Amino acid sequence: MVAGGKQWDNDLQVETSYFYHIPSARKRHDQLSFKDHKARHYSSLIKYSSRLIHQRGGFEGIQYIKFDYVKSGQPKIGSVHGLSGRGFSQVFEIDHLNNEHLVSVEGYYDDESTAIQALQFKTNIKTSELLGYEKVSVTKSVCHGSKIIKSWDDGVFHGIRKVYVSYSINHVACITFDYISNHSVVKRQHGNNTSLVEEFELDYPNEFITSVDGTFKNSGMRKVMCVTSLVFKTSKGRISPTYGSVTGTKFVLETKGCALAGFHGWTFLGFLTAIGAYFSPLPCPPNAEKLEARGYGRGAFWDDGVYDGVRKIYVGQCENGIAFLKFVYDKDTRMVIGDDHGNKTPLEVKELDLEYPGEYVTAVEGCYNKGIESDVESITMLKFETNKRTSISFGFESSSSFLLEKEGFKIVGFHGKASNMIHQLGVHVMPITH
Repeated sequence: MVAGGKQWDNDLQVETSYFYHIPSARKRHDQLSFKDHKARHYSSLIKYSSRLIHQRGGFEGIQYIKFDYVKSGQPKIGSVHGLSGRGFSQVFEIDHLNNEHLVSVEGYYDDESTAIQALQFKTNIKTSELLGYEKVSVTKSVCHGSKIIKSWDDGVFHGIRKVYVSYSINHVACITFDYISNHSVVKRQHGNNTSLVEEFELDYPNEFITSVDGTFKNSGMRKVMCVTSLVFKTSKGRISPTYGSVTGTKFVLETKGCALAGFHGWTFLGFLTAIGAYFSPLPCPPNAEKLEARGYGRGAFWDDGVYDGVRKIYVGQCENGIAFLKFVYDKDTRMVIGDDHGNKTPLEVKELDLEYPGEYVTAVEGCYNKGIESDVESITMLKFETNKRTSISFGFESSSSFLLEKEGFKIVGFHGKASNMIHQLGVHVMPITH
């Protein structure tokens, strides 16, 4: 789902997008390498859904663009990006109340001015008219500018066997993947190979790529950015060599508890300008089990995945129950910090620190119901039991209770549903071995 875009200067030069998870679909994460929002803005942008898109066209092209968002059911008015002059305004409305969401943006720019001339937005329900320069007919055939970058999308596969990277001192020129689909190898190449090609091989099906670190910077050509370096990390804790030169802005493609199942991105003049990834949950070890989550069915699904154990637990509360959870895990003796789930409140977030590896979580006791003075359905109380002690009760008891436990097993991961509250909680367990 598209969740934000920005540019600078009088006319729009580059239109970029952020993507985030649509429930019941595979996750797609983008690293868009254009002059855009700083990395510190990304975590807040991905929480929004688009509601209204405003754009104004003039004699030089699209002058400004503005996005109105929805967060937690409340409208958020976006800022104007660009400058307003003489011209015409157009608005594209998205009906988020009927689960309509933005899925793609297509645009055209002028070769000489590099200003964007037209944009077209597509949702899961409809496609906008071509929004743009008033002297241009609303048909693609008369948009004489170049289509914005050549995009590529490999889709989703069962795994990745090998990655090939070709690069120079200035940029990553080409990337090739050997994917696995139904036990067959499928090769996909993007960009143009140089004389220097290096490869990184994985022990599939026992090893998966879990994250990609990289950098990008301005290429000096038409203000287009280029990817300058890539590093791959795996589920076995291995880290590839650095392919390219670590210069420019850093980015990370990663979702806790997930493996990269495919890549997508953009190329321009034979080099890589952007790269994104599809994620799917890491396969559970053969002896791991996933216990069903308890609570209410509302909220967005999350799953931290399976680890060797739990090091720390953070719990945040509010007057209606449990509002925030975060877990720190251990994997191959490395600390792995899980994602935030729910919403931090003015009340203090409490920490439960385990004496890992000698101490491990064996059970979670909880309650769920509507809040004391609210119709919000959420988990109201949690209590964690280890092989050495029982924690205090976080929150308050209510009418419906549950116990997450399997005899002879320890808890090695959590999953559930959340919005601004924790609505549901489940666990991953593995046999206790001494």
